Amino acid sequence: MTNEPNRKDININKMDLHQLTAIEDIRQTKARYCRFIDLKQWDDFKSLFTPTVHLTFHGVQGELLYEFTDLQIFIGQTAMTLDKAQTIHQVHNPEIQLTSDTTAQAVWSMEDWIIYPEDVKGLFKALHGFGHYYETLELREGCWLTTTLSLKSTILIIT
Repeated sequence: MTNEPNRKDININKMDLHQLTAIEDIRQTKARYCRFIDLKQWDDFKSLFTPTVHLTFHGVQGELLYEFTDLQIFIGQTAMTLDKAQTIHQVHNPEIQLTSDTTAQAVWSMEDWIIYPEDVKGLFKALHGFGHYYETLELREGCWLTTTLSLKSTILIIT
């Protein structure tokens, strides 16, 4: 006789195809976020957010570095800041929770590099960052859009 529980007594959280598809669509949305920002495709990048998105960016001590509640200002500031920079943004280890059929929360580990050419004057020449994105998303007209995004840095190396 074994001490294993009867399989019928185990409560296994099974996701249906709709839920699995939603999670994959959210992963694809975040992949496009990284690609669009690195390739400076600003119209495509803008299309990943709701018009009323709320974005915050925090330093390693938790201090608020930047906050945006206007999507157009965020896109304009990002485009201006990264105009001449070489960048790479990567996300890993997604934790995605569907909170309804049309809403979700996600946490992503992240790493980014921002490198400016020698002839660009600014506060720094390179930034290498690590941290986590905390996001909420909504399904609108068949697309998952970010409604809130908070980047909390764990390591920032600035030279």
